[in-house]
Amino acid sequence: MKSSPLDKYTISTVIGVCIYFQLTKTISYAKQIIPVKNQIILSSNNNAEMIPFYWMLTIVGGCIAVTLTYVSWRKYKGEKKKQSERDSNS
Repeated sequence: MKSSPLDKYTISTVIGVCIYFQLTKTISYAKQIIPVKNQIILSSNNNAEMIPFYWMLTIVGGCIAVTLTYVSWRKYKGEKKKQSERDSNS
């Protein structure tokens, strides 16, 4: 069963919206927590300002890693299928 480009764009849009709302919740939660940690644990403001950056770095890096893994897996499966078709035709 082949999916149309419209289906792919719809799924991508829904996933993007879900990620956006999840990130906004995470960032707003981090903004609420940072002042409390600033008073109790952290002595400088520089460390407190870097916490959301590390979260974003982890999220973006994870998304890139998952995407590259998925693409390489699909390429491997495609080449394997192409080779098996070539072997069966010869």
